[in-house]
Amino acid sequence: MATFVLVHGAWHGGWCWRDVADDLRRDGHRVFTPTMSGLGERSHQLSHDIDIDTHIADILNVFEWKELSDVVLVGHSYGGMVITGVADRARDRIGHLVYLDAFVPQDGDSSATMTVRLTQAGGDDDAVEAEIARRRAAANANGGVPPDTARMFDLPREPADRFDWVARRVVPHPVNTQITPVRLTNGGGDGLARTYILCTDASGPTPFMTQAKTIRSDDSWIYRELDTTHDAMVTEPGAVADLLLEAAV
Repeated sequence: MATFVLVHGAWHGGWCWRDVADDLRRDGHRVFTPTMSGLGERSHQLSHDIDIDTHIADILNVFEWKELSDVVLVGHSYGGMVITGVADRARDRIGHLVYLDAFVPQDGDSSATMTVRLTQAGGDDDAVEAEIARRRAAANANGGVPPDTARMFDLPREPADRFDWVARRVVPHPVNTQITPVRLTNGGGDGLARTYILCTDASGPTPFMTQAKTIRSDDSWIYRELDTTHDAMVTEPGAVADLLLEAAV
């Protein structure tokens, strides 16, 4: 029996892992799908006070209060920022890190700065500052950046019930989690067993495609691909569950 902690990405909540978690639990595994502060069923907590350290603490508290060890810790998209911070602070409790179409930050990175630098051939400081300013300006009075419902994470429109489920559930994301840098003093996930899963069926270039170019040639990583769109836990939950089980071996 393995223990999985599945960390959602921006605008989502623990709800998005429903089908993946069901598959893993049917095989007898322990699965935790926490929702981070200000999102999902905790959206009433949204405020400017929530930053990347808050979300790292959310997941560290799951480890602490559930007394978890040898965890397969999974992060989707923005969740990669969070699991890297968790690994930096609790590496002795982690058996394997899995990045599902996710950011892999270094010390001082934020998801806003990484988006620019991975999509604009490095991006200069002016472009980074402009992106941070754009996100601040987009935030509502409670500090939440609305989801991009026009693109909806590249989710296919059919079947409609799946698309509509995600559309109903996504909420504004705390802006300060996207623009405050993650601080890593113990190497993040370096030296731990790590898998990167790239979702290849995107409508255009993504920062994760650029991230994967370096990772796929690095022997310290296990590299996998899924022929699906960004929200793979929604579109291909069985395939995601299979890859997570592979990481648990």
